Amino acid sequence: PQLRKPKLEEVKGLLDFTGPLLAITLTRLAGFLAMQKSAIKLGVTHLATYQLCLNVVIFFLLFGEPLSQLSQTKLPALLKREEDGKDKEIGVQVAATFKSILVLAVYAAIGVGGVAFGSVAFGSGLFSSDVAVQSLARSASPAVFMSVFSAVMAVAVDGALMASRDFGFMLTCGLFSFALQLLLLQRHCTSINFIFGTFTMRLGSYAILGLMRVFVFGGGRLGRVIRSSGKDTGEEGVEGLVGIKG
Repeated sequence: PQLRKPKLEEVKGLLDFTGPLLAITLTRLAGFLAMQKSAIKLGVTHLATYQLCLNVVIFFLLFGEPLSQLSQTKLPALLKREEDGKDKEIGVQVAATFKSILVLAVYAAIGVGGVAFGSVAFGSGLFSSDVAVQSLARSASPAVFMSVFSAVMAVAVDGALMASRDFGFMLTCGLFSFALQLLLLQRHCTSINFIFGTFTMRLGSYAILGLMRVFVFGGGRLGRVIRSSGKDTGEEGVEGLVGIKG
């Protein structure tokens, strides 16, 4: 095929997808910069500990990415079938698929978070020879676990919201959680645990609000499809949300 200049409609279609994603990515990057700035204010030892823990969090966060890809692979095809009117009961299948992904996410978050916890709590000497850094890292290991756990869950929910192209909610929620994180870091930051606590708060609230939007309020394309599966969809949606724990 020959290269050609894209048409205006094609460019608009691309920007409809990449534009919101760029804004969402920038807010997440700004959150990391705020965390870095707060760690710098705590001193050199705290900064070194923050870098050690952050590298562990980012590394293990990559293991949650397949969950996002799974959502983006499975859900769009099901949503397209509902849009085309080919299956009136597709909402039940969408809910079951999303619930299965969330159950996988819970197990993955616990397992990966546990390994991250062990890496920091018992293996910090592999990353730094400074005794003070090792001690701070061990004390921050629970915060690392919670950060990885919430991040993996948020990635799974994020993939589903992306599959349903719910960019407005994603951006709004991202901006709100970033503003809250920034406020906390500026006024109350006193430790590495607190810094990663704001990270957990940000991603955890994003995941919870995303699940509530889909299963409880039936918002967004994904939530509407699940609710359209029948007159008892309200109860089914709540059962789907509670079923994550079981």
